[in-house]
Amino acid sequence: MAAQKAIVDKLLTGVSSAYIPEGFISESLFPVVDSVEKTGKLAKYGTDHLRVEQTIIGGGGEYPRVKTQVRTQASYSIEGHGLEGLVTEDDYSNVQKPYDAEKDETLGLTTSIMVGKEKGLADTLGDTAILTQNTTLTGTSQWNDYANSDPVDDLLTGRAAVKDGCGFPPDVAVMSWEVFQQLRYHPQLLDSLGFKDNRPGGLKFEELAGVLEVQRVLIGMASYESAKRNQTSSLAAIWGKNIILMKMPAKAMKYQTSLGYLFKMAGRKQRRVTKWNVNNPPNSKAILVDDHYDYCITNAKAGYLIKDVIA
Repeated sequence: MAAQKAIVDKLLTGVSSAYIPEGFISESLFPVVDSVEKTGKLAKYGTDHLRVEQTIIGGGGEYPRVKTQVRTQASYSIEGHGLEGLVTEDDYSNVQKPYDAEKDETLGLTTSIMVGKEKGLADTLGDTAILTQNTTLTGTSQWNDYANSDPVDDLLTGRAAVKDGCGFPPDVAVMSWEVFQQLRYHPQLLDSLGFKDNRPGGLKFEELAGVLEVQRVLIGMASYESAKRNQTSSLAAIWGKNIILMKMPAKAMKYQTSLGYLFKMAGRKQRRVTKWNVNNPPNSKAILVDDHYDYCITNAKAGYLIKDVIA
């Protein structure tokens, strides 16, 4: 039997690349760096140029000679992620318009890959071994305790840690929908904007960004299936109960400070769809969706993690 040739399906690749499941934020958080190689180094600069030096000169003395640039590197490694599905003859026969068997399978595979991508980044940014500037709230300090918790002080501490760590205050805040729902009704935050006695519906999205003093607030609404296969379904928030403050430019440029970057292959779409004919079962098609990327933390001091802000 002749081997079946796999082809990259441009139409389905377009479907997969354009499709972002609702509430996923991982692909819009980190600035993107296109790389022609799967592994490499990202240039980094130290802070020696910020040191106060003796610059007074006079007479015939030599000018003070200093070293202002200390160059280091951060490593990245773009890894492949992919899943394969099967569209059978029965699928083609039973799926009627407006449904499309191949597109439906592509979207299902894309969603599964996106869940893994989102969860991987959320777990990384929620790891105290990676974001070493952090605190964990417990008991009455958690923000769902409106009478005793102090989110303003917690956020001020986090902002100061980022500013002290990298030289810039955070300009991005990331949290789950569950955290957002608790924070928007916190009386301390409402009071800070003069809404203590009258604010139906709590703080609006834009108002929360103002309270946090950041340019962007990203709310991760996506959930994942936490139950093992064949057990009772139990959906859980991908971004958990944490909030992360970070210095994170919207676009990758030289000589900037950023918590990290998203590396992907240059000239390749965010995801790619390949399909080929399968003879078992007869008249079927295999569909494979893959993605290649690496989220690289380049300056951990540009982030601050507040864990378990709600119970």
